[in-house]
Amino acid sequence: MTATKKSKIHQHFSHDKGLLRTLTLSWLAVLVVGLALKKGLELFPNHINSLLPSFSFSRLISSNESDPSWQHVEFHGDVELFRRPMALVLEEYAPFFSTKATGLYAYRAVTAVDLPIEALLHVFRDTPNNGVWMKDLKEAEVSHKSGAHHTDANIQVQTAAVRHRYNVPIPGVSDREFYMHQKVTSIENSKGKHVKVTFEFEPFNEKDDKMEMFASTCFGCVRATKLAKWTFTSLNDSSTKIELEVAADPNMPFTNFFVNIYQKMWPHANIHGLVTAARHHLHRNDEIQVTNVLFKLFPLKM
Repeated sequence: MTATKKSKIHQHFSHDKGLLRTLTLSWLAVLVVGLALKKGLELFPNHINSLLPSFSFSRLISSNESDPSWQHVEFHGDVELFRRPMALVLEEYAPFFSTKATGLYAYRAVTAVDLPIEALLHVFRDTPNNGVWMKDLKEAEVSHKSGAHHTDANIQVQTAAVRHRYNVPIPGVSDREFYMHQKVTSIENSKGKHVKVTFEFEPFNEKDDKMEMFASTCFGCVRATKLAKWTFTSLNDSSTKIELEVAADPNMPFTNFFVNIYQKMWPHANIHGLVTAARHHLHRNDEIQVTNVLFKLFPLKM
């Protein structure tokens, strides 16, 4: 082979190699820009996100088909809000609530989101970090967590004790502290996937329950009372129905009118916070997977 032919072949391969390098770098640049744009959108202020539709098709779900005592109040985006007089739940839990609570309302919020149930449960079950997304929550602690036991072939039940400390965003008003029993009921299908998971919170009995089980307490806080129930129902592999019921007596030095206004914001804000945190968790996992693939394709040479 002549020197001229060798030179042309070398130039041809050099050209192809340069073209391949250019295409690879271009693809990486597009990928990096895409991830940066996605990350930038995630960092938009929460008040901007609240103006955008965050949920999907919740209005197609009949929200109070089982209990007509819940009266529709309004929609917050696609979250439907209901209320009913607290007096309807005080008969069973009267010892835990003050007489002032009879003038308060219990609230219920319902929606459906385009997220798998596992993504929501991953965030919700991380009790110490619930303050990242739960409105005004300052501290969260779980204690005496039992092992899950089966009550049926596909039903598991687990119990625990939970302490919540909430900041009251009003000057001069002390933080509120809640001590609660938590009961988690999980229903799974034959493949071991969650179909429905319920988290029920009931107040402690001050006479029978010992507060020493918790690692910390708030000496400047005011004890308050709360009943709450979160229900997650899988609609399919990529969507979940969320229901939140809460009946709280924050023991505040204000009129019931003001307390009802304050507590009315709580259910929607917490569902929105949970969904936002779950989306961030999924996006973070996607970024990690993309990074791992890139390192396998283009390993760093030391």
